[in-house]
Amino acid sequence: PEGDVSVPIYWAYNHHYEVYMLGKNAKLEQVEGSIESAMGMNHGAANYWKISTSNTDPDPETRDAQFFSEGNGGEYRKSFHGYPAGFAQLIYSPEIFRIQPMQIDTHNRDYNGTGFKAWLLPKESAAPPNASYSGLLECPCTTRSVKNWSTVYTTATAGTSPTPLTNATECFEAVAKVGPAPSTSKIVSSPALPSGCVLFKHANGTVDAIFNSGASPAICGSGGSVFSGRVSSSVTAITIDLALDTTVPGGVATITLTGPSAFWFGAGFNANAMADLPYTIIVDGLGNVTERKLGDHDPGSQLKTQVVVKSNTVSQGVRTVILTRAFRGLTVDHYTFDPSVTSIPMINAAGSGPALAFHKTRTTATLGMTALDAATCVCDGGTKGTINGLAFSKNCAPEPTGDLLEQKNPTCWIQTYQGGLSCCHHGDLLLDKDQPRDNRTDSYHMKFRFWFQEYTPATQSAPPSHRNLRRFYFTTEAFAGEYDVVKNKEGLPPSECVQEISSHWQVKDMVDCTYQPDCNNRTGPGINLIYVSGHCHAPSCLSLELYNADTGELICRQEPVFGTGSGQPFDEQGYLALPPCLYGPAADGLIPPILLTWETNMMSIKRNNNTYAHYGEMASWQMRGIYV
Repeated sequence: PEGDVSVPIYWAYNHHYEVYMLGKNAKLEQVEGSIESAMGMNHGAANYWKISTSNTDPDPETRDAQFFSEGNGGEYRKSFHGYPAGFAQLIYSPEIFRIQPMQIDTHNRDYNGTGFKAWLLPKESAAPPNASYSGLLECPCTTRSVKNWSTVYTTATAGTSPTPLTNATECFEAVAKVGPAPSTSKIVSSPALPSGCVLFKHANGTVDAIFNSGASPAICGSGGSVFSGRVSSSVTAITIDLALDTTVPGGVATITLTGPSAFWFGAGFNANAMADLPYTIIVDGLGNVTERKLGDHDPGSQLKTQVVVKSNTVSQGVRTVILTRAFRGLTVDHYTFDPSVTSIPMINAAGSGPALAFHKTRTTATLGMTALDAATCVCDGGTKGTINGLAFSKNCAPEPTGDLLEQKNPTCWIQTYQGGLSCCHHGDLLLDKDQPRDNRTDSYHMKFRFWFQEYTPATQSAPPSHRNLRRFYFTTEAFAGEYDVVKNKEGLPPSECVQEISSHWQVKDMVDCTYQPDCNNRTGPGINLIYVSGHCHAPSCLSLELYNADTGELICRQEPVFGTGSGQPFDEQGYLALPPCLYGPAADGLIPPILLTWETNMMSIKRNNNTYAHYGEMASWQMRGIYV
């Protein structure tokens, strides 16, 4: 409408958005208070919106829900969002539009002039003086950002320690963390024990902490036949004990669960979140025990009973249930215990009533297993921590998948993390503690336009009017989600200030199954890409390139188009548009799509100007195409 007024992007910066459109056969349900969603793309917001679909339409091209995320960052306003004739994101009878935006307030409310002028910035802001952008849009960590980290120790009961400890002092501290407090601590040089740090648990429950300084051929867990571990949480008041006895044919797992007697409580195996859909044991407030396969933020489905209840007692408001079952799961949905697996990620939760419902408390832990009457190796499990109470998790991949580990990019480790998504959660104030909060607010709208055409299904004599475009996705930062542009030496000309990262993967690795129930139905030889576009941030983005690494053929090269500051809408100085690469009919002036087999090797190269530092940069490929 003619009454629309363009809000400058340097007032309200769109870091990115995710848009969902639901058809009449889809439902939108809100799940509240999920720490798992807060730690993920929800950016700290507790409420999680879950979409469920019936997928009742037999037409293979139509969908009950669609997900839109192409060109969804600062480039969202001027970049082309569209597909060649005959291609679309098909949805059956759309009814609901839902957006999850990540907006950063960068408006200087004390400045009424034209163009941009920075307001308050924290000390860690990387923006140079008189920059055309606010340093807040790069999510710098501030003095309000509380970091906590520590070394995590793991155990090994087979082979040799993958990450051995190298000094006795750390060894003795580590043993106390992974098992019961040691009764004795000693340094030896013995070929009968594995080299490095050893935990030796005796049948009477006592533990020896041993640092073996000598070279040894002995392996971890040698001679052990019974393995046990425990996790206990003060958050949920739940304790989980697991013992694995290999002396019995088929193995016997003894699971002891302790929790509040009046409320339901449960433990999920081999999972960091409900989204991992784990095998879970639930004990309700009446003492009934069930086994379930959890859903993503829902109770999932009850499984056939495999556990045998050996004991179920209550004392002073605490219920203790002792269960046994065979190692091998009754079905693929039952967890199978493996004595050689020494670290089992666990989730556990407790409710506010006797019947299974939404949890009141929940947490995660890792169950570390140790051998009985045998040497358990204690290993360095790396550094883990939190920022503002939310888990810091990075998965910087090694070469050739990604470059960030080799380049020692600061984003990979909490100790060196300076800014980005982990310091930019819902409601965070991106100022230092000594900088006051301004309570003046802006209200504005985000406007979306969708163009549509009616779909005509295939007949015996004619193909369908449109092919549904599936989503394909991969990141040049290779699972890290973001990375830092590291500042170059002072005084170099811009032409010499170029930071480059690359990534390698295969086509089969970039299939995205979001609302694509048939995504694994890959009966054909491969895919055709129709829409190809990267995602990068102003102001340092120089180019993105995507190659068929097997042939060297360039699939897409993008160079951003930067705003000039003309004063016209969407032309703010330094902010970018990112024209996508399109494949389609030659009659429409497009290059016909090429076949990429599932095993085709892909390579991405991303370049940034690094005259100045930048946090939270991204280099993802957001693509649409079809199965061939």
